Amino acid sequence: MINSVKHKAKLIKLTSLFIFGMSALFVHAQETIIDVSPDEVIVATSTAYPIDFGDDGSIEFVFRVQEMSGDTLLGGQPSTYDGASSIVECLNGQPVGETANGVFTLSNFSGGGTVSSSSEFGTDESYPLGINLLIDAGIGIFPYVYGSFLGMNNQFLGVRFTSGTDTHYGWIELSVSSGADTITVHSYGYDETPGQMIDVGGIGAVSSFENDEFRIWSQSESLNISVTEKSLGKDFKVISLSGNVVYSGKIQELNTQIDTFHVPQGVYHVLIDSATSSVYRKVYNH
Repeated sequence: MINSVKHKAKLIKLTSLFIFGMSALFVHAQETIIDVSPDEVIVATSTAYPIDFGDDGSIEFVFRVQEMSGDTLLGGQPSTYDGASSIVECLNGQPVGETANGVFTLSNFSGGGTVSSSSEFGTDESYPLGINLLIDAGIGIFPYVYGSFLGMNNQFLGVRFTSGTDTHYGWIELSVSSGADTITVHSYGYDETPGQMIDVGGIGAVSSFENDEFRIWSQSESLNISVTEKSLGKDFKVISLSGNVVYSGKIQELNTQIDTFHVPQGVYHVLIDSATSSVYRKVYNH
């Protein structure tokens, strides 16, 4: 099953080099991003989709859709239900979530964030990404909807997994239909450095890079660059993984927003350069 799906994913190994302004401190992070191309679409009649982060034969997560129908009791009233559930099975990995009133719920990193040792991870064998049911109680039909990913597009699930004795943190980008009858897996990634925290979206879906002089982040249909006054006038380029410059210009304002509506989804390099210092960063256009 692994070989049948792995050929659909192109593995992009990204070594991120952060150069912090005038300091001599260099921080290296090794991130691996798997761009699932074309996107993997899972429905009830299709094969469940496994994710093997390290490509080592150890599957961490499996995504599947289950049709649901049957009999139940609603307030003591015999009822029937019909619908679907989108599910993530956790084999050798754990998802990020929060416990409230004794119930663990998956976290949706729609607003950005990081996955690290301080995150809370679930330990159950599976979790619903979304459930959508119609319940017929005889006196009316009532909807039952549940799940932090239900009806959401291009959202991020934070995860951790173990390779040997090492713990790694990562993320999975996915969409779940409003009817919970379709899961789409877009990409996933992790930091190869054991124990290293990671921005969801790999290289930062939101607030991807920040120091005293620069702040670079991506949002839906836009790339944002925020600088201090001493950085005005610096040249910048946005470069695709194939080496094509998709945008270039000069920073003339403290806050620059670039429209990326017509830029294909994927990973891009942002290079801000001047005669005295350079900043090199990768962002994910989504």
